Amino acid sequence: MATFVMLSKMSLTSSGKVLSLAEINAQLHERLQREHPDVEWITSYVLLGEYDFLHIFEAPDATVAAKVALLVNALGMGMTQTLTAIPFTEFQSEDRQP
Repeated sequence: MATFVMLSKMSLTSSGKVLSLAEINAQLHERLQREHPDVEWITSYVLLGEYDFLHIFEAPDATVAAKVALLVNALGMGMTQTLTAIPFTEFQSEDRQP
């Protein structure tokens, strides 16, 4: 499984019914279980700044991560940016070079 970090913004011009954050979160997790049971949602944070939310999740590959991003967009996020998160320990080497 690969780890992904998703930054997202709420849509300023959302069409349809306006949902509460609790409703969006419940729908997201219900649809993830149904459509992508292999995705493990790690955590989410509310942010102050350019983005509104930070989500961390694990998925089998980038294709599944892209489908998760599309699902998040479908639930009212106006924009997402998904990044691969590689554990720092994978870059550490036994050979220490100056």
